[in-house]
Amino acid sequence: MQFQFRYTSGLWLFMVSAMIILVLLIFSWRYRRSSSGRCFIILMVCAFLWVSNFILETASLTLAWKIFFARIEFIGITFIPAMWFFLVREFTNRRILGDNWLVVLVIPVVTNVIIWSNPLHHWFMGTPFIISDTPFPVVDFDYQWWFYAIHAPYGYLLIGCALMLLLRSIPSMNGVYRMQSCYLLVAIILPAITDVLYVMGISPVQHYNFTTAVFSISGSILFYSLFHFQFLDLLPLARDSIINNLYDGMIILDHKDRIVEINPSAKGYLALEDSAIGKEFMQVNNEMIKKVQVLMKENVEKGDIKIGKQAPTYFDVRVNTITKKSGTHIGRVIAFRDITERVELFNQVQALAVQDSLTGIFNRRSFMEFSKREIYRVLRNTGYAVSLVMIDLDNFKAINDQYGHRLGDKALVTFTTTIQKQLREFDIFGRVGGEEFAILLADTDARTAIQITERLRTAVEALRIQTGKNREVSITASFGVVSSLQLRKKDIEINNMLDLADQALYEAKQKGRNQVVLVEL
Repeated sequence: MQFQFRYTSGLWLFMVSAMIILVLLIFSWRYRRSSSGRCFIILMVCAFLWVSNFILETASLTLAWKIFFARIEFIGITFIPAMWFFLVREFTNRRILGDNWLVVLVIPVVTNVIIWSNPLHHWFMGTPFIISDTPFPVVDFDYQWWFYAIHAPYGYLLIGCALMLLLRSIPSMNGVYRMQSCYLLVAIILPAITDVLYVMGISPVQHYNFTTAVFSISGSILFYSLFHFQFLDLLPLARDSIINNLYDGMIILDHKDRIVEINPSAKGYLALEDSAIGKEFMQVNNEMIKKVQVLMKENVEKGDIKIGKQAPTYFDVRVNTITKKSGTHIGRVIAFRDITERVELFNQVQALAVQDSLTGIFNRRSFMEFSKREIYRVLRNTGYAVSLVMIDLDNFKAINDQYGHRLGDKALVTFTTTIQKQLREFDIFGRVGGEEFAILLADTDARTAIQITERLRTAVEALRIQTGKNREVSITASFGVVSSLQLRKKDIEINNMLDLADQALYEAKQKGRNQVVLVEL
């Protein structure tokens, strides 16, 4: 089975998370001889196993590979709660004696056996499937009873025990260890809350777990808590290995808003040189920076910025103020990332959701939705009327058969363009079938609707579609019309009006096509 993958927007966040966890793992290796050090190392191994395979799962294009990497993820996921529990026990000097610690690992071991043998019994996953109506393909794993009744509750039970143990120990600790305990408490709670929200179905992207990204923050807090005397040694490595290689652009300002550093990504995005370092941020002549300056003047910490007009680039910008514990302002960090791909994808999805892909007018679903709103106005306002027109191109199959679908598509586009030019801005025009179209004429009675529709029929009849050199084909259409004024109030409903207009359309075809017929009731 060939492995195919594709980078998706936002995956950089998890890559950075994996790098942070890997740096923490490497740095903590020196503490492998201590019990707490070993617990921390194993915890980081589990976390790295989770986030690295989560990246591969997200990038994979096939369901089989996504499930494979998810199974590897669960090797780390199932043991993380136990590692939290062991770490807290070590930290609070309440160690598990003898081989009793093995009892805690029974459920994680059994869970992994069940996951890898899942095709035989489907206790953990039912029938996973890829969800395509998200910004990028994600998997609904269809979790079954073992996940909800055993795996998740057991993991939360271990984390809950660790939190209770920690909270009970804090009052008896002195100032230094009490502060470390608070850090440890935050480190446990952050990913736990994120994971609980995911299990409950609450996530920025449906069925997508952001816990792995949060875990890198927890790991950093935990490292500081456990190995505070070596924490400053971590900063240069973290900076060189992560910040300078971030996909995000980053500009660092001092307390006078002078540029003191620009990372390589920022230089690339903004076309800035090292000569910009030392200059006042407000004096740099750059379109992007000028828009960031507006955010700073308005004390806005986050915003989206559009650069360029012909082929615009979009950035997500964050302005973070850095202060000392005393509250003294010492600088700012301006971070920004290119979200053009995400914005364009959103715009495309939004357009596809309401437009017919060929003609650019409303698709059937959007036509129905907007028409329902207009009909609601009819029901609320006495004297307000709408008319619905059903249109079918005459003998359109013959055009496709004789000249091909390419010319048929050209005829459809020409037809819709012609109709649109004759309509008002507030009329609703949609494609409801192959060569079937519908128009909801707002604030229009039956008599006016017939006049408008007859004008549309004449315009279509006058059309000529070029089929080649000095060759052309004409098209005509049949029209069926119904007005809300013809109906009792209880019968004024979009589906009923479509059916009635369709009856009138059928009558127009029976009478010889290229006609307008008002339904008779």
